[in-house]
Formats: sequence, C-alpha cells, structure tokens
Amino acid sequence: MKNKKDLIYTTIIIFLIALTVQFYYTYQYQPAHQIQVYYNQEHALNDEIVKEIRDADKFVYFGVYTFTRSDIQQALLAAKYRGLKVVGITDRDQYNKIDSQKKLINELRESDIPVFTQDHMAIMHLKVLVTDKAYASGSFNWTAAATNLNDEVLEVGHDQKIRQQYQNIMEEIFKRYGKM
Repeated sequence: MKNKKDLIYTTIIIFLIALTVQFYYTYQYQPAHQIQVYYNQEHALNDEIVKEIRDADKFVYFGVYTFTRSDIQQALLAAKYRGLKVVGITDRDQYNKIDSQKKLINELRESDIPVFTQDHMAIMHLKVLVTDKAYASGSFNWTAAATNLNDEVLEVGHDQKIRQQYQNIMEEIFKRYGKM
C-alpha cells in the first residue's frame, strides 16, 4: 500500500514539474538571440531606434550616414541626461552638405555627445545602433525619407554575441576617427 502511495505522489510531482516547465517555455521564455527584421512600409523604423535607445542602461553608440530625425536626436539627448555614455559617427560630407544634419549634430555636440566624422576620402556609410542590450542595423538612414518614402529595412537583435561584435566595431571606429 505504501509503495502505491509513493508511486502516486511521485507521478503527481513529475506531472507538476512537467507542467511548470511547459508554462515557462510557453509564456515566459524568449531566446537571447531574438532577432526581428522590419520593413519601413509596414513598421515605423524610427520608433524601433528610439525604443532601443530608451531601453539602454549603460551606453548608446551610433554610426549613421544621414541623420535628420529630431525624435532620434531627442532620444539620444535623453540617454545622455540619464547618465549613459553616448557616442556617434556620421559622414563628413553629409554633415557639411545637409544643413539640418549639421544643426542636429552640433546640438548633440553642444550637449557633450561626441559625434565624429571620418577622415578619409570615401564615405562613412554605416547605419548602426548598438547599446549594452541590443543592436540595430540595415539600410535605414535616420531621415524622414527613409522613414516614410524609401524602401528600407532594419534588423533589431538582442543576441549578446552579435551585439558584442557590433560594439567592438563601433569602438574601433571611434578610436580610429575620434581619437578615443
């Protein structure tokens, strides 16, 4: 009789453990390598950039060829005011030729956000954001046209291995052009 009770209790315990594991994986578990690819005609890519900046806890690095969106600028400023390290790079020619980009970059610089430009004759064509938690990269320049008119894509990921690779690249670029 005791063995039968032990068998029933053991079966119930195993069933409850299996049920708990099933609930965990069904409702809570999200793989660390979660990656989303967004198309701008179906999704506001600027909102994704702003979201990742807001979610950062330690730093925000960016490299962008053309940058004229004030909502992203405001998110970068807010990150700086929250005490995060914010550093960027943009294309020298785009900075010099596009008045709205020059104004926006100068405002970031006036708020003690270093934004560098390359010192070679080719273009700095990155469109990258990397934080301590995520990365975003694709064809998306931070402009109204890229948000609303062009065909653009943006990959947003939280895989720490890939994120670290982006971070390493950005830090190397900052050392090369920013004398960090």
